[in-house]
Amino acid sequence: MKKDHCIEILKQQKGSVMLLALMVMSALSIVGITSLNISNTEQQITGHVQHQKMAFYNADAGVQYTLACIENDLKNGTADVLPTDEDEPVSYSYGIPSNFSFSISDIRLSGPDLYEITSTGTAPQNAQVTIKATFIENVIKPFSFAAFGDKKMEVKNSGATESYDSDNPDPKISDPNDPNFEKTGKADIGSNENLITKTGALIDGNGVVGKDTTGTQGTYDIKSGSVFTGTAPNLQDRVDPDPLGVTTGGKYDPTTYSSSANNDNNDITYGSITSKGVTTPLGTSITTKSGDTVTLTGKPGGSNFYFTSVELKNSVDLVIDTTSGPVNIFLDDASGSGGTIFDAKNSSIVNKSGKTTDFAIYSNSPDKIVMHHGSEFTGIIYAPYAEIDMKNSSAIYGAIWGSDITIRNSGELFFDEALTDKYELTNTNELSLVSWEMQ
Repeated sequence: MKKDHCIEILKQQKGSVMLLALMVMSALSIVGITSLNISNTEQQITGHVQHQKMAFYNADAGVQYTLACIENDLKNGTADVLPTDEDEPVSYSYGIPSNFSFSISDIRLSGPDLYEITSTGTAPQNAQVTIKATFIENVIKPFSFAAFGDKKMEVKNSGATESYDSDNPDPKISDPNDPNFEKTGKADIGSNENLITKTGALIDGNGVVGKDTTGTQGTYDIKSGSVFTGTAPNLQDRVDPDPLGVTTGGKYDPTTYSSSANNDNNDITYGSITSKGVTTPLGTSITTKSGDTVTLTGKPGGSNFYFTSVELKNSVDLVIDTTSGPVNIFLDDASGSGGTIFDAKNSSIVNKSGKTTDFAIYSNSPDKIVMHHGSEFTGIIYAPYAEIDMKNSSAIYGAIWGSDITIRNSGELFFDEALTDKYELTNTNELSLVSWEMQ
């Protein structure tokens, strides 16, 4: 009886079980459809993110490509590459490389020596990213070196480079001869090929080693007992051996100063030599007798003197009068004699009381420049293709730049930090980003 009753109850529940099964199946279907929709949405989001990334990469590629094209034009001397007026932009003209998708705005001058472009990158599904880039044309400061010798820089026993700042009001910093003189630690030396310092050498700064023309890191031989207040060796990329341009057509090419329009040699008002009480004008070379006085006088805008050779005998005084303007000497020996183009004999004095920033020698010749025992020089010697030899106990206040530089025993080079900014507006034809932002 009980068994029949249970069977009857089960028969009555068949519909409920079927309904429950349908409800479970419906719920599972809803979950499945929802999961599918979520998956599709995630795929769409992922696709959108990928397209935005693609657009971003295209926009960034546009910036880098534009800067590379402008640099190439600058190095090739192409005219009107960059704007010179804020109201006159330069149109973009470099096209678009294959497999990239970007557009570049006009190149605008946005401030003193500041240039601006916008690059808009695109990708499928209307993805778009815009980048605004501000850049500058690099400037160089070659005289951040006390001495740089492209092929060799050598400081022998007891030779020294020290640094001071003639613009500093504190005499302990501005005057190397002050009894309380304090070195400033900026008298770096360097070479692209070979840096050598002997025992007892004192370098008030770094010893920089660059790379040769093949990209090979230069060598160095720093003897035990050499003292650097900075880092040595300080390995860097290649340093431009002639950043100021004394080669043919360069800004400081001496041959461009040989004409009468640029040359003050024959005007006794600006250049003269006094020997035994007799004063005469200069020619295209200077030859002296011991004890003579040579005077070069500056004028507004600068006096430029072109010489094929300068020889200062023992105890000659080369006076540089910069009261009315700076003085420059340009050396060029067209004969290619292979001798010494600037020779300061024992105890000769060059620009004794002058400023380092107002007097410079530029030479495009491979002929030597020699400062003999006890001689003194104040200013810049820039001869990137020449050997510069500082003999024992000679002294230079300023900076020197050559192909092969030797500072011999007890030779002293006092680097004036005031020279660091003297040539800071010299263009390198290279560009650097100042700011980069997405719009």
